[in-house]
Amino acid sequence: MMHNGIDPTLGWIVFGLTIWLAAIGGAIVLAIRTIHHPPPPRALPSPLDILERRYATGKMTRDDFDEARARLHEYEIDI
Repeated sequence: MMHNGIDPTLGWIVFGLTIWLAAIGGAIVLAIRTIHHPPPPRALPSPLDILERRYATGKMTRDDFDEARARLHEYEIDI
């Protein structure tokens, strides 16, 4: 039986190359989007959160904590 001159495996080769090019192109697009759209920065803890953490870990006494918290409320920094 005669063929029309085109090797039947040529179609599979073209199909495979197309898949590889699509995968590489997708990886490049994903990398560019990640670089241009970095994740948002983490929010900083409030001054009251810092005070509570220091008190909880024992780095300050109850009197120091109450005094600092009163100063924060006085200036309304923790709102």
